[in-house]
Amino acid sequence: MLFIGTWRDDSPADVIHLKRHVDTTFHTAAPLFGPATAAAYKNMMDLTFTTYGNWGDDARLRTSAFRRRQAWKGQSQTPWVDSWNSFFTVSDDEAITEEWFAAYRKAYDSLLAQMVDDIQLSKRRDINTTETVSLNAHNDQRPRVTGRQGRITARQ
Repeated sequence: MLFIGTWRDDSPADVIHLKRHVDTTFHTAAPLFGPATAAAYKNMMDLTFTTYGNWGDDARLRTSAFRRRQAWKGQSQTPWVDSWNSFFTVSDDEAITEEWFAAYRKAYDSLLAQMVDDIQLSKRRDINTTETVSLNAHNDQRPRVTGRQGRITARQ
């Protein structure tokens, strides 16, 4: 959506396939997250895709194919497939504004921040383990054993 990463190499069909995979993964892990993360995920997906079209229709990307067609590289340099244009909701002559990009980035950042908060990624982990494990992970506490001729043989 922001033209970052592999956007010029992934076909619209690949992106829709990835969406299904990400949805499955997220909803499987949803019990690990709070309601705010679920809401941030839904917001991100709603900004990215239109869903619930006609029965059996794929989700569509809330962006234009215009720049994607121009920059398309794809696997083995295969040409852009005209039917892929139907995967997009924004026509070639509609502008995608700076405000849209800013709102999208804000939603993305919000989702990541909410996930980090829910899994307490920014908090110290010593509250989840014993002091011994914390010390082993952060500070070498193993004794040095001296062998013959004063050399350290167990560990140097």
